[in-house]
Amino acid sequence: LAHKARRLRKLHRDGALWRQVRHLLARRWSPQEVSRTLRRQHPDEPAKHVSHETIYTAIYAAPRGELRRGLVALLRQHKCARRPRGQGANRRGRMHDLPSIHDRPPEANERLLPGHWEGDFLKGARNQSSVGVLVDRRTLFLKLVKMDGCSAEDALKGFSRAFRPLPAALRQTLTYDQGKEMALYKTLSRRTGLAIYFADPRSPWQRGICENTNGLLRQYLP
Repeated sequence: LAHKARRLRKLHRDGALWRQVRHLLARRWSPQEVSRTLRRQHPDEPAKHVSHETIYTAIYAAPRGELRRGLVALLRQHKCARRPRGQGANRRGRMHDLPSIHDRPPEANERLLPGHWEGDFLKGARNQSSVGVLVDRRTLFLKLVKMDGCSAEDALKGFSRAFRPLPAALRQTLTYDQGKEMALYKTLSRRTGLAIYFADPRSPWQRGICENTNGLLRQYLP
């Protein structure tokens, strides 16, 4: 019996769709942004739709060497291999008996009013620098907080300073991951009036706004 011709991958290297994807990646767009943009530009042409996972697969399926390095360089974090989500959180350790994101009030979940924030902590190479990230869930207003160091005391001092000028109406809730720099969250809550909630372990999508913002920041912060 004759063998059927092997079906080409949707993102094969000689295809027009792959050229368009590469062009958008070269503009520092994430695979998620590329995927959404293609669907928006070609709503009635499924052949021109591609998921972000397919884009990642096409990049990491390339042969090792200059070709793969060039493709990986188009990604924001330039990782040579994809790692399972949650490894970073595991390295940072865990805290216990934290207020859960599942107890967050409905107004924070529904993003109807400003004053409900997502937060995170970006560290530079060898922990020689650190920046606090605060994003308002309703308005997407972003505050970057220069930290004196990477400790819980530094996070407390920096976040307290960032929230201090805001009126009480804009200091409702803060949703964070379970990084140990928030070990003094109770003191931060007392100082600022914020109700602080913590996402589940290995669940970055629960703070998706902040995670997407982090990806953008890592392109430009050393």
